[in-house]
Amino acid sequence: MIRSCFRRQAAALLVGIAVFCLTVVWRSSAQPGVPTTFSGRVIDKGGNPIVGRAVAIIPVEDGNGAWFPTEVDGHEWPDDPFAFQAKTDREGRFTINARIQSPVMLGLLPYYKPEAAILKVKIGEMFAYPSGNAVGRGIVFAPEPGGVIENIEMTARPFLQVHGKVRRLDGTPLDNARIKFSVRQLGFDGESDGDISSGTQTDVGGDFVKYIESYTDGPAFYIMSIRYQGQHVSAKPIVVKAEDQTHKVIFTFKNPLMSDLPEGAPRSFQADASAASGAVTDARGVWIVNPANGHAYKKILCDDPEDAIAQATTEGAYLVAINDEAEQYWLGQVFILHHTFIGLTNIEKEGQWQWHSGEPVTYTNWNTNEPADTDKRDEDYVILLGGQWMDIGPGDIHWRLTRTAILEREKPPVEK
Repeated sequence: MIRSCFRRQAAALLVGIAVFCLTVVWRSSAQPGVPTTFSGRVIDKGGNPIVGRAVAIIPVEDGNGAWFPTEVDGHEWPDDPFAFQAKTDREGRFTINARIQSPVMLGLLPYYKPEAAILKVKIGEMFAYPSGNAVGRGIVFAPEPGGVIENIEMTARPFLQVHGKVRRLDGTPLDNARIKFSVRQLGFDGESDGDISSGTQTDVGGDFVKYIESYTDGPAFYIMSIRYQGQHVSAKPIVVKAEDQTHKVIFTFKNPLMSDLPEGAPRSFQADASAASGAVTDARGVWIVNPANGHAYKKILCDDPEDAIAQATTEGAYLVAINDEAEQYWLGQVFILHHTFIGLTNIEKEGQWQWHSGEPVTYTNWNTNEPADTDKRDEDYVILLGGQWMDIGPGDIHWRLTRTAILEREKPPVEK
């Protein structure tokens, strides 16, 4: 016996999915109780086969405008609803024989934790698309039992698969641990394209796998982090392109975990462990392209301005020149602008500010009462402090606190 399962979880997932009521011609007459055969292939946007993906025919019922999976009495499915399913072969092809009672959903598994989004489905000469902001788990339609529906073409976009490894301070795996995994997607325009945070479990080797849905079709910039026992660890930011399918990342804690400390050991350092591990939203260490001018920018670690200039020269770059309010805003969206050197200086002639790049000074964003030398020697270099500009010198306390700089190139470096 099949019954409807009107669970809140299912309702949240199915509202807004397209209903595709079609009349198709199949090779046999409708015969109640006889399996219906569904066959076709699953491809990506480029027409390439998607191999090893579980295609599913899921019985559903209409619950006042929202479609709900049904399930068989006496059975529970912790990850997926009841479904007839088959995996795609090397050509992306599948065949499913299903004893159905219409309507059904044609989709992909896993259902509640999807690994790909369906972009469109073609059956005969008809196309169906997920509607609105639906996740794209599938399309709902009402075939008659006992027929043959063939040459189905399902176009899907696989999500980025993150293979994570979590290591303790001594390098041993953090095994069988429940951690919080977070990722931020940042478009190249500096605007956030989405934030995802969820719990996950490491295995006996300290490994875990997460699928991340992309909110943009173009390249995006991903910042990943984990949190466990009050400690927060960020991975180096990565740039993900549409064709990227997998990424491996290692998270290593910077301090001992509380469970690793001997009995009676002091644990007060845990209070500031998160700050010591770095900021989750700071795009440091990778070149990011500003679409407004095509220039590439990167935030680096440095000892002082001279060290930053030396690194810039090595990379064919210069310390950043901020030429207008729009560029300043973009930098603030991509990088944390706090205690960071920029390319403005008056070291050659007091009072005459110039950019390291040689560009004219057309815009400034000085903090209150800046620029101004103090009795702590000349202040010939400029830093960003909360986005505003401050001139400092070796005698200033901010000099000792500033250990980052932003580099700029007119063109992104060529990938090797």
